[in-house]
Amino acid sequence: MTLLQSIFILFIVILVSRHVKRGSNFLKRYFIPSSLLGGLFALILGPQLIGTIPIEVTSEWVKFPGFLINIVFAGLFLGHSLPKPKEIINKSIPMIAFGNTLAWGQYVIGILLTIFILGPFFGAPAMTGALIEIGFEGGHGTASGLAPTFTKLGWSDGTGITLGLATVSIIVAIISCLIIINVYNSKNGKILNEASLKTQQKKMIRSGYNITRFANKLDTNPKEIAITCALFAASIFIGWFMQQGFISIEDTMLKSFTDLRFFKYIPLFPLAMMGGIIVQLILRFTHKTHLLRRNTIQTLCAMALDILIVTAIATMSLNSIKDNLAIFIILAVSGVVWILSAFFLFAPRFFKKDWFEKGITNVGQSMGMTATGLLINRLVDPYNKTKAREAFAYKQLAFEPFMGGGLITASMVVLLSEFGLVPMLIISSGCFTFWIVVGLIFGKKDKNNTRLKEHSLSLGKIASKMLK
Repeated sequence: MTLLQSIFILFIVILVSRHVKRGSNFLKRYFIPSSLLGGLFALILGPQLIGTIPIEVTSEWVKFPGFLINIVFAGLFLGHSLPKPKEIINKSIPMIAFGNTLAWGQYVIGILLTIFILGPFFGAPAMTGALIEIGFEGGHGTASGLAPTFTKLGWSDGTGITLGLATVSIIVAIISCLIIINVYNSKNGKILNEASLKTQQKKMIRSGYNITRFANKLDTNPKEIAITCALFAASIFIGWFMQQGFISIEDTMLKSFTDLRFFKYIPLFPLAMMGGIIVQLILRFTHKTHLLRRNTIQTLCAMALDILIVTAIATMSLNSIKDNLAIFIILAVSGVVWILSAFFLFAPRFFKKDWFEKGITNVGQSMGMTATGLLINRLVDPYNKTKAREAFAYKQLAFEPFMGGGLITASMVVLLSEFGLVPMLIISSGCFTFWIVVGLIFGKKDKNNTRLKEHSLSLGKIASKMLK
């Protein structure tokens, strides 16, 4: 089975899943992503279950996620204006604090579970403490991107578990958020009616990419596609160059003192994101930003993410989940309970105005992905009266370089493996406490909502469009 044949079968799976999604009222009603559907179809039809799709195909597919995640992360900041860090912080401190509270809480809970339950009773390694954050905050892309790291550290089952967690979390995110929104609306005299659901369904279809339209652009404007691909390649190359440089510098500095190494375990994708930022800055300083078309970048990233999710789910090891079923269930339940509990406990205290809309947006993202968070936001606040989308967009600009697939997410598995659970528990608890304090203090200061009224919406709208 050649690579081209494998790609052709993958293309058929994606087309069929998109067709089934659009033809099913149930799937549209509950906003189940077609990529998730396609991945599950391919998993069922694959060699681990029915066997219709042969192992020769999935053996090619298994290579795709590790490459595609670099494209997804390289495009995160390409093609849009980068606001100053101070501006991001001033505009969305409560969002940043809440998002980090959710993320660092996942580390604290994961590490505590590993220390007291998963390690002693199930023999789980120290890196298990990072799996909730990787699966929930990071999602399929981050889990796939960290596969080489898990393998190098001697626990390849970690990849299968995190992919399983990512699959469960996105389904639970959509269902639980819909339930919470309906209960909240009923108590406040609002109704999430069929008309509203259909409106959001149409918006999702319009905001998605059109394969036919993209194919036509290849014919009508190949230069734009070629330039965009070249800039993606440049971003990834810069990331790779940084990675090799860090590995070389670390080896030179430490070889006389210790065999301990850190950077050789760090995957490429967070550095590809940094490469994208560098490319964007270079284009801005040379007045060449007109070469970038954000719509084209978003389309390429969306297509890469869809293929990544389909192939990651289709090739995730069911044996890894089966052999670690107790670990998987405990982590999945703990992650869901933590995020939903934190929503009701901290959101009303971090956001003195419109706490529900702003908090539930983060819940959707923390258990799903950025698109899920924005989907939930559109359901609870379709006309953006609370301006939560702008605050969320600012928050993501400050959040994604570090958490949910950023540098800290990529590093934590290595740090836990090299330094152990207790030191990282202390550090994670300190960061967790810091963000709680920041959120509570800012929430108290913002009692009259004076800062929230100071939003400059123009830049926020640009950021929110970037994340749609």
